[in-house]
Amino acid sequence: MRNISMKTVCIGFLITLAVNGLVLAQDHLEEFVTAQNRFEHGLRGSKSDNERAAEQFKSLSEQEQGNPLFLAYYGSTFTIRSRDAFMPWNKLKLGEQGLDIIDKALRMLAPEHDKVMMRGVPVSLETRLVAVSTFLKVPDKYFHRFDAGRSLLTETMKSRLFQVAPPQIQARFHFQAASVAQKEQKNAEEACQLKRVLELDPQGRDADAARARLKELGL
Repeated sequence: MRNISMKTVCIGFLITLAVNGLVLAQDHLEEFVTAQNRFEHGLRGSKSDNERAAEQFKSLSEQEQGNPLFLAYYGSTFTIRSRDAFMPWNKLKLGEQGLDIIDKALRMLAPEHDKVMMRGVPVSLETRLVAVSTFLKVPDKYFHRFDAGRSLLTETMKSRLFQVAPPQIQARFHFQAASVAQKEQKNAEEACQLKRVLELDPQGRDADAARARLKELGL
């Protein structure tokens, strides 16, 4: 019998993980789409949709414990609850809980998550997008995540995975880059990023906001 090298075993194990992850992800695709749509409504101010999205992402995370994307979205629902909470100590507690969950999701990322797709997008890439957008959105004076969000954004946009990502996903990252430039009062850079959003996805989720901001900038 031939000896099988440890490297071969490891490669086979990673391939198995990727294939199994792909099967599981596709099994939960419909549930994910529904939960993500509710999440978007929650971002726009619907408390009930965010609560329902939290329940769905919690369930998805329990069913597929190796999927960092489900966990990242679940964590982000906590930060939305933090935004909507009345008492300051509840805002802080919920925000920290959510950020801790997102940190866990980021630590889970492995090379096989570059190959597992949800709606044609690598799980690793969308997990980072959820983390970046959350880190940049939470109040920095309380949670101190702006620098981490900016660093993760820069690192991701330099990656090969980003370069071959669908235009709609690239646009989402450019919109986040525009928000960083706005905070840093770099108007020329912000305008460049917003124009790139419209080039990549002129009818996308962030297109109207990009046009409105460009108008504010006099462009």
